[in-house]
Amino acid sequence: MKKYYPFLLVLAIPVILILQANSSGSPGGKTGSIGDNGTTCTQCHNGSATTVANWITTNIPFQGYTAGQTYTITATGTHAGVVKFGFELTVEDSQGNKVGTLMLTEPARTKFTNSSQAVTHTAAGNVPIGNSNTWTMNWVAPSGVDGSIGIYAAFNAANGTGNTSGDVIYKSSRFISEFIPTPLLTSIVPDEAAQGDTFTATITGTNTNFNAFSTVSLSFSENPFEIINSSNVNVISSTVLEAQFALQSTSSAGLWDVHVDDLLLENAFTVLLVSGIAGNNIDVVKVYPNPASQRFYLENADGSEVSVFNSKGEMLVMQKINSEKQEINISQFTSGMYLVRIRANETTRVEKLLVN
Repeated sequence: MKKYYPFLLVLAIPVILILQANSSGSPGGKTGSIGDNGTTCTQCHNGSATTVANWITTNIPFQGYTAGQTYTITATGTHAGVVKFGFELTVEDSQGNKVGTLMLTEPARTKFTNSSQAVTHTAAGNVPIGNSNTWTMNWVAPSGVDGSIGIYAAFNAANGTGNTSGDVIYKSSRFISEFIPTPLLTSIVPDEAAQGDTFTATITGTNTNFNAFSTVSLSFSENPFEIINSSNVNVISSTVLEAQFALQSTSSAGLWDVHVDDLLLENAFTVLLVSGIAGNNIDVVKVYPNPASQRFYLENADGSEVSVFNSKGEMLVMQKINSEKQEINISQFTSGMYLVRIRANETTRVEKLLVN
């Protein structure tokens, strides 16, 4: 039998080398991911991989990652009685392509594997504390990835006997998506015009994609079926455009909404009543301060009637003015935009009032 010993020793050497190599890190491609063909440490260790949740955590915000930003990924495994604890982690898109850039933050405890497309433990990084082991690394988020991204990791909770039996393999995954900022309309300038006016307004947005096919319109807040479409649109950039409008003399006075494609800016534009103002003393009435808080004043308004409306067109105040200077109490008003209507001698004037 002695003549067979050298042959058995030769057979044992590769096994010993594999065990020693894996104790200082995975050979790569063992994360259980799509790109790794679902392969885990069970290729070398007995048994099947147990799927566990929440062993991978990140500081990526709930709404998603931002391309080019660096985030921390933490892999944590727990197993009662574990002696050696190792892992391998990678990041892939839904097709199994490696995405983003992994970076080491614990070079003594972790290292790259699988052509630097994954991170694994070193010999110094496989020693658990109690029944658990934790590894951290950084990841730079990619751009242009469609769909969700998966972070995949496999863990080997080894019993320290130096062979492949008795070890327990786990796998875990976490999925993230890119943060897509919500497009918003932010302003229209000018934000008011009189009945019958023709004007060009500059409309600004954020995270928008204005283009030559963008449609722009105004709709009356109290009646969304009353619409004024822009007759001409000039796109300055993806976030700025110019639109020309022609108000009818019969256009409803009050607050109007601004529309660009599917985006909405509510109560952003005011159509002012102009009938009968010319040649009447109502144009000398002063409304101040504006913005106002608690109260505002009317001056040169003796003999007129003042009404205050909210953005829904509801009348909140109606008062006869019997002095040259009259205080109007608005202490119960919430912050926002209101319309002040002044009537005298069959003439009407409308002013916007900002309450803060």
